[in-house]
Amino acid sequence: MSNKMSRIFIILSLIVLAGCSQSLDIQLEPEVSVVLSDDREKVLRLTSNDKAYTDLNQWLREHNSDWYSTSGRYPGGVYIKSGDDGIQVTETHVVLYSTTGSEPKAIYIQTHEKDELTEVRNIGQ
Repeated sequence: MSNKMSRIFIILSLIVLAGCSQSLDIQLEPEVSVVLSDDREKVLRLTSNDKAYTDLNQWLREHNSDWYSTSGRYPGGVYIKSGDDGIQVTETHVVLYSTTGSEPKAIYIQTHEKDELTEVRNIGQ
């Protein structure tokens, strides 16, 4: 019975660890490219002179903790490519992607308030 309890404890510990949040330091490149979900052919460029860039950069600095692991797909929003990072901003989430493979892969997610990142979500409108 103690062997079975040990296994249960290990499994529960792994579940708890998998649910823990991560702290990330995401730095935007000096120039990033933006793809809109409703017009994937159009690629825009943002620099630190653009309000959407500065808003996203500030939000990422202020929200460097509480990122949760994910592997899902999230429709809509805008997709920002910065170095090896992909950053998708939807109505309710910011999703970080690894772009080192053949396809972008969602790795972390965080919820944002509806009144945050408005300038980023409205790029191209």
